[in-house]
Amino acid sequence: MTLRSRAGTAAALSRARARRPATLGLLCELLRHPTVSAEAVHRADLRRCAEGLAGRLRGMGLDAVAVRPGRVAPVVTAEWLHRPGAPLLLVYGHYDVQPAGPRNSWATDPFRPVLDGPFLYGRGASDDKGQFTAHLAAVEAWLTSTGALPVNLRLVLDGEEEIGSPTLLYELSDRRRVPEYLRADLMVVSDTRMRDERTPVLVSGLRGSLAARLEVTGAAAELHAGAFGGAVAEPARVLGELVASLHDPDGRVTVPGFYDAVRPPTAAERGQLARDGPSAPELLAPAGVAIGHGEPGYSTFERTTIRPAIVVTGLATSGPGRSAIPARAAADLSVRLVPAQRPATVARALRTYLAERTPRTVSSRLVVLASCLPYTLAPGSTGVEAVGHACTRAFGRAPVLLPSGGSIPFVSTLAATCGTEVLLLGFGLPDDGMHAPNERLFLPNLRRGTDACVELYAELGRSYGSSYSTKSPSTYTHAPSTRSNRLRSCNEPPR
Repeated sequence: MTLRSRAGTAAALSRARARRPATLGLLCELLRHPTVSAEAVHRADLRRCAEGLAGRLRGMGLDAVAVRPGRVAPVVTAEWLHRPGAPLLLVYGHYDVQPAGPRNSWATDPFRPVLDGPFLYGRGASDDKGQFTAHLAAVEAWLTSTGALPVNLRLVLDGEEEIGSPTLLYELSDRRRVPEYLRADLMVVSDTRMRDERTPVLVSGLRGSLAARLEVTGAAAELHAGAFGGAVAEPARVLGELVASLHDPDGRVTVPGFYDAVRPPTAAERGQLARDGPSAPELLAPAGVAIGHGEPGYSTFERTTIRPAIVVTGLATSGPGRSAIPARAAADLSVRLVPAQRPATVARALRTYLAERTPRTVSSRLVVLASCLPYTLAPGSTGVEAVGHACTRAFGRAPVLLPSGGSIPFVSTLAATCGTEVLLLGFGLPDDGMHAPNERLFLPNLRRGTDACVELYAELGRSYGSSYSTKSPSTYTHAPSTRSNRLRSCNEPPR
C-alpha cells in the first residue's frame, strides 16, 4: 500500500473512532424499530425504518438512494461510483429481524436498546443491524475524512432476509434482467459470527436450505375425542409418526437418496475444522445443552456446518386441544443442504418418502415454502488476502477460514446467478443470542468491525484496482472492468 493511500486510511480510521458515539446512537435508533418481517402488524415499522435509513445514506453523501417497494418490506439501495479504475463492491445487510417471542422471555424490552457493560441488548443488535452499522460507519468515515471511497460502492439493505428475501430473489430469477443495483465485481456481507471475541472468521461456505411444511389432514372438522376416539385416525398422531421416521435412533436421516450427493470430508478438511473450529462444549454452551445429538461419526461442529440436516422447527394442529381430535396437523421442516445437494432433488425425495408412509386413513402433502443453494468461497479468491490484511490490522490477527451452518438466500443466489465473489466477514459472537431472547452485540467488535471495514475497502481498492479499466464508473453498462465478465454474464441467457 502506498504512503498516500495509507494516509487516507489513517484519516478514515481517525474519523470513524471520533464518531463512535454517533455510530452507537445510530444503532440504538435502528433497534427501536420493531422491524419483524414475518408479522404483518409491523409493515409500517419496516417502512419507517427503511425511510430513516435512506435519509441517513443521503446525509452520508451516497447517490441514487432509493426505497424500493418489496413484497413485504422495502429494499433500501444506494451507490457511490466516482472512482475510475477501481472495483465495484456490493455491501449487503438486512434491517429486518426475527420475532421477539414472549415478552417474559426477555430481561428487557426487545425493542428498547439497553447498554450493560460491553454489551448492547435488543432484537437485531447482532443480526444484523449492528453488523451492517459497521459498514455504514466505515463508508461515512471515508467520505467525511477524504471525500471519496477507495472502491466504487453499491449498498443493499434488505427488509425481507428473515423471510427468505423474496423481492431480491425474484430480481435474480432471470439472469437476463438482473437490475443494475445488484451488479458488482464482488460482495461483502457481515451477517455471521466470529470464532471468539478476538478472532474473526472469513466464512468458507454456507449451507443451502429448504423450508417446507408437512400437512396431514383427517376428518372434515374437529371431532369429540369421547365420541370418536379410537374409531378414526388422528392427524396429530400420524404427523408425529411421520416426523419421527425422518431419523433413525442415532440421528441419521432415513430418507432414501438424501445423502447421495453429499461428499465426505477429507482427513485434511476434518483436521482443519477440529483445529480452528469450536469444540462441542463451546458450540453447545449458548444453547444450554450439555449433550449433543446428530449424525454418527461426525463432530458437533461438522454436523452443523459441512453435513446436511433435517430439523423440525414447529408443530401445530387445527383443534383447540384437550378433548377434541384435530382435523389437521402440520410440521415445519428446515432442511440444511451442503454443496452438490439441490433443493428440488431433496424435496422430491422427501415428498416420495412421506407419501409412501402416510396411511390411507388420512392424507398428507409437503409444501415447499422457500429454498436456496449452498454457497462455497472459491479457492484462491482474490478477496481472501485483502480480508486477511484488514483483519490483521483491526483485530491483531488474521481470520480463520471456517464454514457456517447458516443460510443467506440472497448470497447463494447472487453467486449462482452472476458468479459474484462473496466475502462473508461477520462481527457477531456465538453467544449473541441471534434469533433468541436477550439478543446482544459485543460493542468492542462493533468498533473493531468498523475499523476492519475501513481497512478492507482500502485493501480491495489496492489489490483489485490495478486490473480495472480507467473509464468512469458512471458509464458502466455491463461490467466495470476488463478483469471480470461476471456482470456481463448477468445480462446473458444461461448456457
